[in-house]
Amino acid sequence: MRLKPRRGGLTNKWAAVLEELVLPASPWTTETLLRAYVRQMRGAKLVLSRDANVVYPGGPSGMWIPGDGVDLVWAHPAAHGVQYAHILGHELGHMVNGDQPDPVGLLDTMRLLQGMCSHISPELMEAAMCRTDGADARERAAEDFGYFAETWAAKEGPKGATLLVANMRESLNT
Repeated sequence: MRLKPRRGGLTNKWAAVLEELVLPASPWTTETLLRAYVRQMRGAKLVLSRDANVVYPGGPSGMWIPGDGVDLVWAHPAAHGVQYAHILGHELGHMVNGDQPDPVGLLDTMRLLQGMCSHISPELMEAAMCRTDGADARERAAEDFGYFAETWAAKEGPKGATLLVANMRESLNT
């Protein structure tokens, strides 16, 4: 696992973004960071999906589809533990890095989610920010953020903080 991406001051930018989030007084995970970022920074609701209908041979392990007021993040149903956390961190990385894909049409989204397509066109994959082989600079930056977010949450997260502390922190930040 790469803990320190060689991207200059990018890790400082990432840390500054994550430090702006109001987070609960419980152990932080990449899912916690993702939920907080989507709600607080994007002003949207988050739908996490692990629908098996989206799976196809050679397909992505995760994807992000932004919508009007709702962001959908899908992770492969076979991903668990560290792999699942990293997929969520990777998709969060696209958001934090400003990778704004073109919105996917409702019909394409429904086909994708219902498993009606046997494959997804490269154009739809690009629009949906599906994970690729990492050859693209945008994908590498999101991948690096995934590693960064996991490490940051473990290092900076509260150690046995109480709900009272979280409520105090939230009230001071608003």
